[in-house]
Amino acid sequence: MHERPVMRTLPRPPTSFTPVPPPALLAPLALACLVGLAGCPDRTVAALTPEQVGEISKEIPVTTEIDLLFVIDDSGSTRDKQTVFAANFPRFVQALDAFEGGRPNLHIGVVSTTVDLGVSNIGGCPHPAPADDGLLHNKPSGSCLAPNGRYIVDVAEPGGGRRTNYTGTLEGTLSCIAQIGSTGCGFEAPLEAMKRALDGSRPENAGFLRKGAFLVVVFLVDEDDASIEDPGFFDEVPMSDFAAQPLQAYRCDRPISPTDPGTYANCRPRTDSALVDPAHYYEVLSSIVPPGRTVVALIGGNPESAIAIGPLVISGREQPLALMPSCSATINGNPAIARPALRLADFTARYGARGLFRTVCQPDYSQALADIGQLVATSVSPCLEGGVVTADLDPEAPGTQLECNVSDVVVETEHETQIPRCAMQGPEQPVAAGERPCWWVTQNPVACAATPTQLELHVERTSPPAPGTNVRVRCATR
Repeated sequence: MHERPVMRTLPRPPTSFTPVPPPALLAPLALACLVGLAGCPDRTVAALTPEQVGEISKEIPVTTEIDLLFVIDDSGSTRDKQTVFAANFPRFVQALDAFEGGRPNLHIGVVSTTVDLGVSNIGGCPHPAPADDGLLHNKPSGSCLAPNGRYIVDVAEPGGGRRTNYTGTLEGTLSCIAQIGSTGCGFEAPLEAMKRALDGSRPENAGFLRKGAFLVVVFLVDEDDASIEDPGFFDEVPMSDFAAQPLQAYRCDRPISPTDPGTYANCRPRTDSALVDPAHYYEVLSSIVPPGRTVVALIGGNPESAIAIGPLVISGREQPLALMPSCSATINGNPAIARPALRLADFTARYGARGLFRTVCQPDYSQALADIGQLVATSVSPCLEGGVVTADLDPEAPGTQLECNVSDVVVETEHETQIPRCAMQGPEQPVAAGERPCWWVTQNPVACAATPTQLELHVERTSPPAPGTNVRVRCATR
């Protein structure tokens, strides 16, 4: 659930990024259609009480549509990680298929971290107009079969069955296009690549984003983001200063010595450097898809609160002032490292409980992908997340009477129809007579184990809502 204070300001990330524990797999929205029932008094809340600090809101899709974007590092050090990542996609698909009602309606796209930096002959980065630059990647790796289109389509048909644009399995097709190679730009720009993939700058990607769908962005990287704001930076700084790890001195808000190794504690991303402030990408993405319908997952280098700068030997040559690794692992029998994803962690943390971190320094990403699938399930489930006020407005009446407003919202038009609270004849039994639709809540410690309230919303209906409808819930929070 997305927490929205009355006076909303851009949330500032914590000093250090705290990984979010994997939530339990939750069931999607329980929308019961009860035929022939009528009569339910409207006891919804017209306004929040004066002592309220704010409200918590959540949108719950009646039909779950998910647009899923994988942003994958294609620089020289990530081929082994791509291979393991792709091999673990069956676990991710299993998590999606475990949704109540089965696999959601999916669009899945892949984009590399290579973008046009605006200058030529820099770090092997193409200019002008590189093939990638936010373009969704649909080329097969090897002899496998890619989807028939710029992105994967897998959606339910009204009469049953599914409409797909690929042959074989979903996990096999995703694996086929997600192994994007390791010859890309060494100035990895996952945040800028995400933006260009989604903001309309690449017309070839048209149709990937659907109005009202939930957006899931998954980063797989072993370096931090280096989305450059001003290409003129390269005219001022010798490339030799950044050969091992570009722009390390432009990531941390602490002054870093240009000549001496050292460890720098409590680093936060600089906002006055050659790199784009991560907050900018949060604002841009929020203008495309509301944060309440967005999940962001980062599989990257451990974003430690302290970073180390020191000499690093590459191909027998010492590179001064390299950003030192924050984690290491053996992947496919080979040693692998990753550097702290300070900027990417900042961006991810802005999504609160809907931002997930898992380390890239592990030999198997199956659990990480399962955790992402579970987090998506939490986000579209009817469980009330966040600090909802659980006080019963009418303790003498059956059931729990929360201070909430519930409505049906047709996403295309934003037409909103208020749903009254159900009159209850038992803790989990609405009265048979009364107006429909109506809503009620109940404790569900199994399905909602990962939420503080463990409360689940139910909507009683006599007929399905209009296509493209979300249930919007606003509850009081203190």
